Amino acid sequence: PMEILFVREVMRKNLAAFPASGLVDEIRRTFHKSPAAHGQHLYPVVSGDQKLCGVITRKHLQKVVDDPLEFPGSLRLEELARSSPVVAYPDEPLRLIVNRMSDTRLTRFPVVERGDESTLLGMISLQDLLRARTHHLDEERTRERVLRLRMPFQNSRNGKPAGRTR
Repeated sequence: PMEILFVREVMRKNLAAFPASGLVDEIRRTFHKSPAAHGQHLYPVVSGDQKLCGVITRKHLQKVVDDPLEFPGSLRLEELARSSPVVAYPDEPLRLIVNRMSDTRLTRFPVVERGDESTLLGMISLQDLLRARTHHLDEERTRERVLRLRMPFQNSRNGKPAGRTR
């Protein structure tokens, strides 16, 4: 299943992103209200035209919010974001993503357009991969099987019941 399913089939398109020009003060006002927005752990940082500038983790955001001395309120988010994130492409099979996660020890990637890595399409996480795998296994278990029935008293030549002929 990891070879026949693709990133575009399991990636999440509904996600929270932060504007690159956003200030730490703005994040401090909103982040405390819902620190685990939709269970998201990696946030894309995007420019005004929705191009990916980088990513920031929820853990790093929490540190930024909690430490006003190290992170002044006038600091812009694009200065905090990791500017060259590891990414996934929509046409990649999930097997490649699992291997990439294993190699990098990261469990979440932004999904970007191949050839234009700044065009953000969605996000994929280990949880999405596991959900896809579970869904595929459930489908296999419930799939109807077509069985070829053999009728023991049926004439194989004409399909009529075998027996005495008149």
